[in-house]
Amino acid sequence: MSETDEGWRRVLTAFDDWISYEGSEFMPWTGYFSLEGLRDLTHQERIGWMHNMVDEIIPSRIDRCREAGVALEDFLPYMPNPETIETVRSMIDLNVTLQDLMLRMSDIFANMLDEYKSGGMDEIVVYLESIASCEEEIRHHMSLYSKGFGKLQALGLTIPDDFQ
Repeated sequence: MSETDEGWRRVLTAFDDWISYEGSEFMPWTGYFSLEGLRDLTHQERIGWMHNMVDEIIPSRIDRCREAGVALEDFLPYMPNPETIETVRSMIDLNVTLQDLMLRMSDIFANMLDEYKSGGMDEIVVYLESIASCEEEIRHHMSLYSKGFGKLQALGLTIPDDFQ
C-alpha cells in the first residue's frame, strides 16, 4: 500500500470513528436539548446529564473531531496537485471551525449547569436555545465535509467498499 493510500485510509478511518461516535455516544443525549426532554428527568439526573456533557461526551466528541483533523494534516503532504491540496486545507479549516463550535457548546453547558444549580429550570431556557442553535451549526458544518470528500473522490481518491 502506498503512503498516499495509507494516509487516505487513516483519514477515512478517523472520520468513520467520529461519525460512529456521533451516532452511538453523542446523539442519544441530544434528546435533552429541550425543556420538554429535561422535564422527564429528576433534578439529580439533569445535573448528571450536564456534568456528563461537559466532562465526558463533548470532550470525547472534540477528540474524535481533532483526530480527523490530524489525519487530514498528515495526509496533506501526499496531495498530488494544488486542487487536492486546497481541498484538504479547506477540510482542515472546517475541522478547526467545528472544534471551536464544540468548545463553545461545552462552555454553554458549563454556564447552564451553574444557572440550573442556582435558579432551576426557568433559568436555563436561553442556554437550551443556544445549545440547540450551536448543534444546528455543528451539523451544518459537518455536512460540508461531504463536498470535500466528493471533490477528493472526483480527483481520483476512491472510497473503499468497506467504508461505504
